[in-house]
Amino acid sequence: MSLLEDKKALRMETAQKLAGYSMEWIREESRKIEGRVLASEKYKQAEVIFCYVSFGKEVQTQKILADALMSGKKVGVPLCMSKGIMEVRRIDSLDDLHPGAYGILEPKLDTEVIKKEEIQYGIIPCVTCDHRGNRMGHGAGYYDRYLENSKIWKTILCFNEIMAEEVPVSELDVTMDQVMTQTESIILS
Repeated sequence: MSLLEDKKALRMETAQKLAGYSMEWIREESRKIEGRVLASEKYKQAEVIFCYVSFGKEVQTQKILADALMSGKKVGVPLCMSKGIMEVRRIDSLDDLHPGAYGILEPKLDTEVIKKEEIQYGIIPCVTCDHRGNRMGHGAGYYDRYLENSKIWKTILCFNEIMAEEVPVSELDVTMDQVMTQTESIILS
């Protein structure tokens, strides 16, 4: 099988696993992961963070976003600009988010762009990942393009139950610095 076929198969396998879990389970297990993030020194020390806005059965991030805003951190979330291209835009409140592409909450176009060089800590989503920090997204490459050659500390959030033994990667895939699940925090950098 080709790399693309391997990735497609792993996405399907992960989706089938996730289908067996209720939203109640997703919220409960997400709270454990969110707690790990909020307790981590990298998060606490960061003044400027980037965090995805969770959607569907992704690890939930509302508690992280709310805490970061309440703590006075400068908070950026992704805004898709064109195919495969995103920017990080500042929000001052969760009310600054509205449904955008694919129904995912995002900031408005007139919000401040946070420069990549300013961001100290990034919370990155995945479809699945492995214990070596290899992540698989939905295949559009938004995060890999954005994170390429950045100095952002990249923490990926994943449920234990959907972690892969090995994620197939190409030279374009960006490896994460840390993997956080309900039960562990693996620092790779």
